[in-house]
Amino acid sequence: MAKPLKAVIMAGGEGTRLRPLSLGTPKPMTPLLGRPVMEHIIHLLKSHGITDICVTLCYKPQVVMDCFGSGDRLGVRLTYFTEEEPLGTAGSVKNCMPHLGREDFLVISGDCVCDLDLSRLMDFHRERGAAATLALYRHPNPLEYGLVLTDEQNRVERFVEKPGWGQVFTDQINTGIYLLSPAAMDRVPQGTSFDFGKDLFPALLQEGAALYGLPLAGYWCDMGDCKAYLDCVCDALSGKVKLDMGLPKREGGTWSAQPVPAGVTVVPPCWIGEGTRLEEGCLIGPHAVLDRGAAAGERSMVQRSILLENAAVGPRCTLYGAILCKDASARRGAVLNEGAVLGGNALAEEGAVLLERVKLWPGQTAPAGCRLARSVTSGSQKATLRFGDGGVIRGVLGEDMGPEALLTLGSILGAEGPVGLGCSPTPGAGMLARAAAAGVAAAGSDALTHSLDSPVQGAGAAVYHSLPVSLFVEESGGTVYLHFFDHNGLPLGRTRERKLEHALLQGEVRRTRSGQVGRLRRSDFTMEQWVRQTVEGASLHRPALRRVTVAVGTATPEERCLREALAGLGCKLEEVWRPGVAAFHAQRGGFSLTAQDERGAVIDPGQLLALLALIEMENGSGQVAVSAGASAAVDLVAAGYGGTVLRLDRDGEQASALYAAQPWLRQAPAAAVRICARMAVSGQKLETLVSKTPRFSSWRREVPLASDRGRVMQALARESARQPSGEGLRMRSGNGWVYLTPLARRSALRIVAEGPDLELAAELCDFYAGRAAELDRVISEQCAQQEDK
Repeated sequence: MAKPLKAVIMAGGEGTRLRPLSLGTPKPMTPLLGRPVMEHIIHLLKSHGITDICVTLCYKPQVVMDCFGSGDRLGVRLTYFTEEEPLGTAGSVKNCMPHLGREDFLVISGDCVCDLDLSRLMDFHRERGAAATLALYRHPNPLEYGLVLTDEQNRVERFVEKPGWGQVFTDQINTGIYLLSPAAMDRVPQGTSFDFGKDLFPALLQEGAALYGLPLAGYWCDMGDCKAYLDCVCDALSGKVKLDMGLPKREGGTWSAQPVPAGVTVVPPCWIGEGTRLEEGCLIGPHAVLDRGAAAGERSMVQRSILLENAAVGPRCTLYGAILCKDASARRGAVLNEGAVLGGNALAEEGAVLLERVKLWPGQTAPAGCRLARSVTSGSQKATLRFGDGGVIRGVLGEDMGPEALLTLGSILGAEGPVGLGCSPTPGAGMLARAAAAGVAAAGSDALTHSLDSPVQGAGAAVYHSLPVSLFVEESGGTVYLHFFDHNGLPLGRTRERKLEHALLQGEVRRTRSGQVGRLRRSDFTMEQWVRQTVEGASLHRPALRRVTVAVGTATPEERCLREALAGLGCKLEEVWRPGVAAFHAQRGGFSLTAQDERGAVIDPGQLLALLALIEMENGSGQVAVSAGASAAVDLVAAGYGGTVLRLDRDGEQASALYAAQPWLRQAPAAAVRICARMAVSGQKLETLVSKTPRFSSWRREVPLASDRGRVMQALARESARQPSGEGLRMRSGNGWVYLTPLARRSALRIVAEGPDLELAAELCDFYAGRAAELDRVISEQCAQQEDK
């Protein structure tokens, strides 16, 4: 009997096209028949013998972790892996490889609805010895999906992305469900944005790898927008997809938590949850869903519509093809036509008519008696902007990150004096930056703007102008990152971050008189000056033995500025890696660097940091300053040279001053310049330089906590007989290191273990994750007992 496979559920999506239904909630948490859609996926996996499941998270991960916890409630084991920024489908799964090991595994989306025969897919994959097998589905309207053409043996011959009807040579679409081998995943770089459909599978096809696609019978739905969501729910009610309905089926084909009251007409199929209130004379169905606590008033009609938790329809309302999100209401006589959606807490007042496809965003109102032909959206939802790990505020454009929020933020920053401002070259980032500039001017200060495109260049501008604070607005795919820098180009530090969070919570815009309004001024800091600043600061200022050739892409602002810096050093640049040429990749706003050596081996940021520390020991001051969570390999390098490692938040002002003076230890362009300068001076290849550094394997996990993060950290510190120093608890255990730190954005503990091999790192990580979970349980029980008293 074959060993049960592990699986990965990709649950990081925001569900942009599903708004306003998905606003503020990860797409996999979208309710479907009384439970999140991801719960149906977990049941599907369990029904095919898969109980060890990794979950990749990105958008609002705590919501998912709070709902599912360890998975015990559902009879499975869940292990979470959180992306700090989107890494693409393959890049996110790559983070799970330490847990998955060297065995084949299944990947599935956490927001699809399906009942496909996964056991048949697994058997086929094993029989073929495939590198990768794609689950395919024959779709009647394949234009919106990627097509997969296969031969008679089901071997993939060609991919067609989003075809026109002239390209529809098959109706087989890619469902996003895959069986993958570790060998296939070896082709995915660590820590870099990489997709299955765009990058990995075309590469495997080009190489002639064993890449298969198997059409499966059954049901599959993407649930991409509100119409698809409603269609999917209706299909479930009609029995087209096999799901656990979660309620008893009563006479006539209606699932209901309680008997239907007298005087109410229900036309099956319908699904009526607990605590619903149905008043006399109302007509429910066919194809209607009323979730927990929903209400339908007297003589109202709800057909082919969904009322989510606590949504309410007043007397004599008419709904056909409508969706009411949690706590939304339609008052007496309101009419909601096909495709109308009321977001959370939205209100259609008495007699309001919403025409086809009109949507009210959360908290919005359709006035009494109106005839609404256009959707009503808000610039932003009221939400508290908080700093995450790394000193960056992250949000979603049009939700918690809109012009109102940036106007307030600019006003707060402007109260300290002039503010530096920059933004990504996107319309959304430009709009938000202009709003921030208006707030700065309203506070009576000048906004000094520059035209550089990446956050790391914004840090350089902050150093150049030596302003109290600078802001860079980065926007990518609807996600906004606000980067803050002090006069040294460093993050603001936790004390200033807390003060800023408190001021944002108050939400007041400072106003000045006309004669005191600040100005919008243009910075004289140019790309050429930034390149000069970077190269002069990071190069070794020694004669070069050779001119270095490296490959750097051009797809993102970070990579373009990386190319400029290396060109300024004198490197010969190519765009694509090839054997014999090293390649560098910048991510996370230009503050993270990865590389490929001349043989194609991927070098992660931790290994590169160890190499930079080695260069500093041999060619610099013999001292380095690194972040609190930097790899323990840096300490080993320094120990070999009798050098010193200072860590932020542990070694005070001395560490901060040195950290500011060594930008190559925290900025991708400066790091690449430093490494390439060493390659030029020594005449050595990148793979030779990296071979001199200690090789540490790492394994990381996140443990969701029910109790107070601080108390769990204190308990762990007592057990280890160590005191937390700076950001978290770092300790040596045999030949390995463990670093534990509470997360800023959610109630969870991050555990990073390092060791000379992956097995030891995994063992250490799992041990401390288990201890943290056990201590969390004990502390939670103690708190509950105290409350009972």
